[in-house]
Amino acid sequence: MERIIWRELTIIFIALTVFIGSPLQAQPEKIVLDLSKILGGITRPEVNFPHNRHMESDLSCKDCHHIYENGKNVLDESNLEEGNQGIRCSACHGPNKLMEAFHHQCIGCHTKKKIGPRFCGECHIRK
Repeated sequence: MERIIWRELTIIFIALTVFIGSPLQAQPEKIVLDLSKILGGITRPEVNFPHNRHMESDLSCKDCHHIYENGKNVLDESNLEEGNQGIRCSACHGPNKLMEAFHHQCIGCHTKKKIGPRFCGECHIRK
């Protein structure tokens, strides 16, 4: 009897993980941030952003993704789907402000938390 209960609980757990966890895993493990295609003339290499590592940390989606209205983040997290062009940083931060937005968001968080890369060459790695 006890074995049947454990088996049923295991099946329920797996089903919940598949159905509830799958939207969270919809994003690629690594996202390449390459502003040279947008801005041209950039001398630093692209950044391989480990999205999965950030998702596995203590951050919430809204710590990075945001839509501010009246100083409040009103982002609907259900819009955070791979392929949704409206959630890309470039959707709101135009070409002239995109690099500034990345640097402010990434370096600001890493400096505040005193973890991860904080200097140019730690993100922009030459091949």
